[in-house]
Amino acid sequence: MVFGSGCAPRTAARSSVRDGARAVSGLPPEGSCRYPANIRLKQRADFQRVYIHGVKATGRYLVLFLVRAVEDEGRFGVTASRRVGKAVVRSRCKRRLRELYRLHHRDLGGRDFDVVVNARRGCATAPWDRLERDFQFCLRRGIDLAARVKGGGDSPAAVKAEKDRV
Repeated sequence: MVFGSGCAPRTAARSSVRDGARAVSGLPPEGSCRYPANIRLKQRADFQRVYIHGVKATGRYLVLFLVRAVEDEGRFGVTASRRVGKAVVRSRCKRRLRELYRLHHRDLGGRDFDVVVNARRGCATAPWDRLERDFQFCLRRGIDLAARVKGGGDSPAAVKAEKDRV
């Protein structure tokens, strides 16, 4: 899974004081850190397939769903309901969870999974190290559960057949 050539820094005309603050804090500068469309879950049907056919791992700050990918490459989706907080809080949760996936997607061990992460209350204010531990725990637990399911989860052929039937 490739996320591009990294985060491209803003041009000098668009740089801001925030970029300077980010540089001091050790964070990458803001810019084009977007996930390519081919690795994002976007349609409701894709999310539903992961919820229905996948395995679920619950943590303190998130719930992770995981299923074998139908496509050649695994994809990632993130949700935050209104129970998590207002729009600013939900957006912060989603940014933090996307960053965790970017940092730890290699922990999937080369296996192609579609992953959906649902934020829970407290995700936005949780200390980074606790949130990261929770994410890693859920990811390992989800992989273990998927391995126990006969055939390691739904086979792509079976999922495609069901998708065509619907």
